[in-house]
Amino acid sequence: MTATVTASPAELPEGAETRSPSGHASPSANDVLLADLTPLGIAPDEIFSIQDVTMGAKPYPGAMVITYLCQSGLEYSINEKYETLTFTAGLDDDGVAVPGRLSVIGDGKLRKHVRMQINRPQTVTIDVSGVVKLAIVPEFDNGQTCDVDGVVAAVADGVLKR
Repeated sequence: MTATVTASPAELPEGAETRSPSGHASPSANDVLLADLTPLGIAPDEIFSIQDVTMGAKPYPGAMVITYLCQSGLEYSINEKYETLTFTAGLDDDGVAVPGRLSVIGDGKLRKHVRMQINRPQTVTIDVSGVVKLAIVPEFDNGQTCDVDGVVAAVADGVLKR
């Protein structure tokens, strides 16, 4: 005799956060990973890549890494679809330690400045309700964004929530 068992995933309360095998937050069905969106106006590999980083001695697999810092940042068309953006920003522990900030801009208006320092990642949630175009722009304290070879500005676990 053969027994058949059907298993279904346990239901989580609405708004509950799940975890991926890496231990980082996984989006719910209504949410979108920021790294899955394509930036406007550029070929994605010209300005950023997806790679593993370490910030504050904690690994962040699949982080968005801004690699060509002479550009004005990344811009996305989110067309008023989301309420919040949550992410962790900072400098890769293995990169050059040039502090700066990450500006989050919605439709040309500053939504948030996030300080970027080596070993001090910051997790923030930003209201993006009503935003059509979202921009993420790194700026460095020395003002020489084209001369900071080795600086790795990272945005990890970015999730847009509806």
